[in-house]
Amino acid sequence: MSAGFAEFLVAAIVMEITPGPNMTWLALLSAREGRMAGLQAVAGIASGLALLAVIAATGVSALISAWPALYEALRWASVAFLLYLAWEAWIGEKDDGKRPDLGKHFRRGLVVNLLNPKAAAVFVVMIPSFAGPDPSVGALAAMTLAYLAIATLAHALIVAFAGNFQKAMADPRREVTVRRVFAIALAAVAIWFAFTSGRTS
Repeated sequence: MSAGFAEFLVAAIVMEITPGPNMTWLALLSAREGRMAGLQAVAGIASGLALLAVIAATGVSALISAWPALYEALRWASVAFLLYLAWEAWIGEKDDGKRPDLGKHFRRGLVVNLLNPKAAAVFVVMIPSFAGPDPSVGALAAMTLAYLAIATLAHALIVAFAGNFQKAMADPRREVTVRRVFAIALAAVAIWFAFTSGRTS
């Protein structure tokens, strides 16, 4: 293992254990709806990250760094989507007799990450900076796979832990309160993301 790869692994682990939109959303979702919902979201997040890696490999995602307007559009679209999820949680879901949409959380995890310019920056900026000048395809692929594995494991562990609180939060007498606390927390994450994800230069 090269020194650059070891440093990258440390940086990736630190990044994934630092609280962010994914971590907060997964914890809240799993505590409210259980581990199955959380794992569906993890699969969507992992798929979104993998798609961003493929896009980065084609060079298309470099536009995010080169064109500030595109970065801002993606950033605010992500904020708007998180606020939509918060509003949906606030008003609740009506029981219309239909089967539950088992792919809902997967799609949401996918969309949240595809709209997240900071997630794209991992593959456009972070990995190339650790790989050094003229990196081999193998080195880039190894770092990309390592990051995907670290991110997915971290997200799965969050789901496993937060899922322990589902029963305590599922009491029908507390359902509205729990749901609206969940909604407020999601809105807070959206606002936090809006203020922290802007470019400083």
